[in-house]
Amino acid sequence: MAARVPLVLLPALLCDGDLYRAQIDALGDIADARVIVASESSLAKSAQVVLAQAPPRFALGGTSAGGNLALEVLATAPERVVGFWLTGTNAAAHSDPAGARGLSERARRGEFARVVDELAERCIHRAGSRGSEALATLRTMALRAGVEVFLRQNEAVITRADRSAVFKTLGVPTLFLWGRHDRFSPPERAEAYAAGLPSARIVVVEDSGHLPTLEHPAAATLGIREWLTAL
Repeated sequence: MAARVPLVLLPALLCDGDLYRAQIDALGDIADARVIVASESSLAKSAQVVLAQAPPRFALGGTSAGGNLALEVLATAPERVVGFWLTGTNAAAHSDPAGARGLSERARRGEFARVVDELAERCIHRAGSRGSEALATLRTMALRAGVEVFLRQNEAVITRADRSAVFKTLGVPTLFLWGRHDRFSPPERAEAYAAGLPSARIVVVEDSGHLPTLEHPAAATLGIREWLTAL
């Protein structure tokens, strides 16, 4: 029996292992997966947390803000990453720091639950087959994380560096797993990142918004399995 691929998963803002529960369960035959939730106030510090907990060599997956962290890890220690998977991430610097900090201020003033509801509604494709279930799971994860985690993670994303150049030198098998109805980061962004990368594959999940592993787990798992097999 072939050895399982060490796989480090970095979830989206305010998310935890439940974001990848279906994939961890379904891919246990080929992947030794661990979810790392880092909540430092900068991506550079969070990347050090990830690298301290990760195996010496590993495949790396990240969703949304977790994708920004994955890009930071890749930029910091590219020699340790044997495969790369990105979902729903904007690799550029933040386009609206003032607006994002406004959410933090509202959370500090006691509106955290309302901020969570607004973000969740934008994340999930409500018309999808699992829209309501995915929305409920996302809200549960976010409220479980709490306001202090939100404030630190949000600040880390706001102050992120532009990591778009990482794709120019990316030489490992790469998966861009995107939801067709992603309102934060459209699939065209994945196409731009994959251009010129011979090792890249794009999987667009039709019945999904920003979080395909949660919204359409079967389709997401199939794409991830094919990527892992290529490793």
